[in-house]
Amino acid sequence: MTAPATLADGTIVLDGSSITDTDAIRDLQSDLAEWRLRGHPTIHVAGAFGAGSGFDAMDALGRRTVRLNIGTLIVIGADARVMYLAAELEGSWDGESLPVADINSAYDELKRLRGDGVVILVTGSTDGTMPELVERLKESA
Repeated sequence: MTAPATLADGTIVLDGSSITDTDAIRDLQSDLAEWRLRGHPTIHVAGAFGAGSGFDAMDALGRRTVRLNIGTLIVIGADARVMYLAAELEGSWDGESLPVADINSAYDELKRLRGDGVVILVTGSTDGTMPELVERLKESA
């Protein structure tokens, strides 16, 4: 992950766009939860990752997002939908988890949600499109 980037509108981007390792994503979620504890609205944007155990890992990370009280989870693509479903099934959320089709749809949601002090964590996916999302966020500020 690179250092946090503060955009012109005050949005803070944590770039984990090349990270697909479950343990590393868990660590990044913990970092994001620390931002929340300091009073920042938080968003985790995630795509599908891993092979074989990817389903179980995505399920666990979706549930962990709720337990860490991260404000919003945006899940990109049908292959990552289990993360969205796990967050919804965790029970304490209603609408804070958003499934979107692709990074264009995620970008549109982020345009709506971003703002001064909002912290966005972008983690990687096996399709390799997440760095593009981070660049679009940085360019649009």
